[in-house]
Amino acid sequence: MLLLLGGYLWLFLHRPFEIWHWLGDLRIERVYMIITCLYWLVLAEKGWISNRLNVALTLFWGVVLASCFFSPFDSNVEGYLKISLLYLLLITTVRNERDLRFIIVMFLIAMGLYMGHSFREYLCGRYIFRMGIARMIGVDETYSDPNTFSASILYSLTLVYPAWDLARRPWHRRLLMAYVGLSVICILLTGSRSAFVGLCALVLVATLLSQYRLKIAVALVVAAPVVWLMLSDSLQNRFLTLIDPSYGPANAQVSAESREQGWLDGVKMWQEHPMLGVGPGCFPQARGYPLESHQLYGQVLGELGTLGAITFGLVVLAFFANYFQLLRVSRAQPWIRGTFPAKLIQAITLTVILLLLMGFGGHNLYRYTWVWFGAFQAIALRCLLQWQCHPADSVLAAEGDAAALPPADARAALQG
Repeated sequence: MLLLLGGYLWLFLHRPFEIWHWLGDLRIERVYMIITCLYWLVLAEKGWISNRLNVALTLFWGVVLASCFFSPFDSNVEGYLKISLLYLLLITTVRNERDLRFIIVMFLIAMGLYMGHSFREYLCGRYIFRMGIARMIGVDETYSDPNTFSASILYSLTLVYPAWDLARRPWHRRLLMAYVGLSVICILLTGSRSAFVGLCALVLVATLLSQYRLKIAVALVVAAPVVWLMLSDSLQNRFLTLIDPSYGPANAQVSAESREQGWLDGVKMWQEHPMLGVGPGCFPQARGYPLESHQLYGQVLGELGTLGAITFGLVVLAFFANYFQLLRVSRAQPWIRGTFPAKLIQAITLTVILLLLMGFGGHNLYRYTWVWFGAFQAIALRCLLQWQCHPADSVLAAEGDAAALPPADARAALQG
């Protein structure tokens, strides 16, 4: 089952059926998901992980479906339902730390292949000319937009932190370092200002939280000017428009102002349809012209109304409640902070902060990151609670798997 789930992660992220269209004609994604669901129903060992995110996401999904049903426009949530279905598969089949680590590694491999393929195509001349610059795009179609592509990369970067401890050999860590380097290059080449701000925020937080913050700060001071000088003049001017709009064309400033307009239009839609909004994905139709909100908070209010805003808030609160539960557990057992599940919970919480930050400049409400990372966090918290409730049994179960074990002194105390 884990191999099937890992395969679907690659299929969804890399989307080869949108690159080679004959695969799309075969409906390969749909067929693969049907096979995976049948295997899950008949052969897979299933269980249930209780977590507050289950309730919050279920309520949110209910509002999305109700809003779609009562929408005065042509609304379609089929793609979002596929994303949500994978949450159920993950939460019922990935039940221990070893399985969770496998899924995280598969996610990073899928993203790495997607990035590498997109970068190769960029070097071969595949890009989009927008805002006066040549901007790198994803190799697929659904998530190929420069802003969407760069956001996908940015959110995945947080997973490198827990994955670092899974490296068994030096070349594993070299691969992770290459992943980070390629991620930074791709984000910069997209010319996405919101992703650039998110990347800077991520680097700042990672530096402040690291025990090697002084060394990292020195390295950044040396590396940042070098990276900046390696960028083309057009990309430099693109990012300089964040502080001075005169560095870019007039439409760059219009693009920035459209984010504010997205909020205002969302409020207007909410006033006209206060309970359930205009329907998921119907922002452009309600506007009267083909432009998305480019603003998460206007998107929530406009498309899902009051009920959507409330349930979305519950989802966000559930993420942070899981993190605070980690803090409570780690106070009693400080060694837990250094385990893979604890680091994964921290990384996903940081991803949620990035999603909220990027939401000021992007419409990421239906992004898979909210749902799949929610499953990762819920499973990771379950692993931590297993350590806390049955520490001796967990140690014996993890014997021979050093990455899943607590420090030697804590392990001896638990077994003794």
